[in-house]
Amino acid sequence: MKESIIYYSLKIFGFIVRILPLWLSLLIGKFIGIVAYYFDAKHKGQAYANLKMAFADSKSPYEIRNITKELFLNYGQNFIELFRMPLMNSKRFEKYVSVEGKENIENSLKEGKGLILLAMHFGSWEMASLSCAMLQFPYKVMVKPQPKYSKLDDLLNTYRSCGGSVVLSRGAGTRDFVKSIKKNEVVGMVVDQGGRDGMLVPFFGRPASMSVGAIRLGLKLGVPICFAVVIRQKGAYHKMIIDKPLDLVDTGDTEKDVFESLSKVTKKMEGFICKYPSEYMWFYKIWKYSNKTNIAILFDGKTGHLRQSETVAKMVQKALAERDVEATSQIISVNFKGKYPARLFSLLTVFLHSFIYQGRLDFLNWFLTQESFDEIMSVKADFFISCGSSIAGLNSLVSKDHNAKSIVVLKPGLLRFNRFDLVVLPQHDEPEKKDLKARMAITKAAPNLITKEYLAEQSALLEKRYSHLKENVRVKIGLFVGGDSNNVFISENQIRVLINQIKNVAKDLKASLLVTTSRRTPSRIEQMLYRELKKNIVCPLLIIANQDNVPEAVGGILGLSDIVVVSGDSISMISEAASSGKKTIVFLPETRAKFLKIYNKHKLIVEILNEQGYILSTDVKNIGNSILGVAKNKLQTRAINDNKIILEAVREIV
Repeated sequence: MKESIIYYSLKIFGFIVRILPLWLSLLIGKFIGIVAYYFDAKHKGQAYANLKMAFADSKSPYEIRNITKELFLNYGQNFIELFRMPLMNSKRFEKYVSVEGKENIENSLKEGKGLILLAMHFGSWEMASLSCAMLQFPYKVMVKPQPKYSKLDDLLNTYRSCGGSVVLSRGAGTRDFVKSIKKNEVVGMVVDQGGRDGMLVPFFGRPASMSVGAIRLGLKLGVPICFAVVIRQKGAYHKMIIDKPLDLVDTGDTEKDVFESLSKVTKKMEGFICKYPSEYMWFYKIWKYSNKTNIAILFDGKTGHLRQSETVAKMVQKALAERDVEATSQIISVNFKGKYPARLFSLLTVFLHSFIYQGRLDFLNWFLTQESFDEIMSVKADFFISCGSSIAGLNSLVSKDHNAKSIVVLKPGLLRFNRFDLVVLPQHDEPEKKDLKARMAITKAAPNLITKEYLAEQSALLEKRYSHLKENVRVKIGLFVGGDSNNVFISENQIRVLINQIKNVAKDLKASLLVTTSRRTPSRIEQMLYRELKKNIVCPLLIIANQDNVPEAVGGILGLSDIVVVSGDSISMISEAASSGKKTIVFLPETRAKFLKIYNKHKLIVEILNEQGYILSTDVKNIGNSILGVAKNKLQTRAINDNKIILEAVREIV
């Protein structure tokens, strides 16, 4: 009944359109297009995202938005022209359609092998079928049947048959196609939208599925193939361009030849699309079947956040690889113009909706530095990953702008979880009841890159840099000293006690100390560590992060150590140590709030992981006893493996 209602409604609409003056009917088409532009959010979003993928590095958001609007206006008119096809005759055709390259059809048919006229969904492409029939050539068009809507399919084929064209159905019409070619007739075929059965060829720098039927038949039967497009000039006036026959690659290697020939076709397509971008049909998922994709990691300047985002990106890559899709990742530094623009932006994103801001991200220039703005505007990605509340809003904006998947690590500030496709949340960040329906991956600790393979690789790199470590066969204690954070800090007194105890226990155990600081470590503490440990025989390695650029410091020390001691100010570092499989001891830092009871996530995660047996929590005064207890196997810890949890969640969205 639904199809019948639509069918008869369209027949009545077509009748009305045909009795109206041409200028008025096209005006109605424009009106339909502009209404669809403002209210059909789904197709508008897909079209804009496709244009962004094709032109992000060459056109501004403002230009892409205008192309999208022009696209809807064009297709509103195309819709009207489809219903007016029965009115077309030779006289009207000569008035409204100019033809360039008619001789290419004539010359091809002289060979007596027929001709394939290859088109794409560009301009008023249904007009192309009518045009060929009006040129007095025996013409047939190959179409994909729509069995689900048979009545509507029949109606569309009726319009296609105006002027003498014959419609051939794909599959069932293949035999008729061969007969037509042998009769030296022209057959029209469409090359784009290859679907699952198509071949992946480069299209705007990325593999897209294209139909291979025309190329295969051309190579097999020796049929000349001419590429043709119809371009709207102004209003009802069109220009049909028919290229010379394609120079098909024919080396005998069929698959390679089809690929090379099809690549030539997509180059032609790109040429016309770049010149007339609003003429192409951008409404479908052009790169849906692509075997390559890109992941954009938004980086807020915090190394711990970057590591967490990179970990999730690796899980996305792994999930995509299971589907034979190769994913590359790029890191985009997000730099705000200042503290207050960053805060204002975070607040603003709470109230913005994709319907309002898609294609209007020029306003980011108010908040971001020019370099950061330019980098974000030129990115092309299907996945956006960020960590931290300060850039969660930006993730939400740009992912919707690209019609891409958005993944955020940690709580996204004031934003609801359902603004994202996936929220990766450590267990100490309990979600609110209103967010429980959103897709979440609840992990034991913060995501991190730690695996056995990673530790082995980083250990080898560290030993290569510091060759004397290879000769050291003693028990190794890794010490990771952090620094100041929002609610916690490492005091000089703590470090003084720590150094005395850890030096004594190292002597007792005949162990070596491998020590590194973080970028947040205060200079006074760095100096204290340097004075006490740099030339001490029990410490063959001391890396001051703010002075020594050693990328493999963390992974290398974790890999080489038997026991790990970590300051509790860094959730990322605690998580990495607990995931390494090494016996991990965490000493609690000082808290800034002495009298007020406020939420302290650092203290909370240490307590939770200690209760669950992943780490041993202690205060700095008992570090020595804790190390001795672990060394003598009186105290045990077990390893965290959050990557399985993240991978399962990621598989659901890729």
